[in-house]
Amino acid sequence: MTVTTPDGQRVEGRLDRIDDFTVALVQGDGTRRTFRRSGAAAQVEISDPLQGHKKLLVKYTDQDVHDVTAYLVTLK
Repeated sequence: MTVTTPDGQRVEGRLDRIDDFTVALVQGDGTRRTFRRSGAAAQVEISDPLQGHKKLLVKYTDQDVHDVTAYLVTLK
């Protein structure tokens, strides 16, 4: 995730906590940073690496899931 502060500073890290008022992230070196989300709020960009898979879940039919499961059973 990336947080861009009102002064333009970009801070990247792993999302630790988010609510209506604050967002907290942990940077690569373990430093925890918290930013306010009200007033002159920081811009928050959250990237979900599973987003593509989540979009596919609504497209799968029961038959698709059955077919995949039947195929996996044949593997040894």
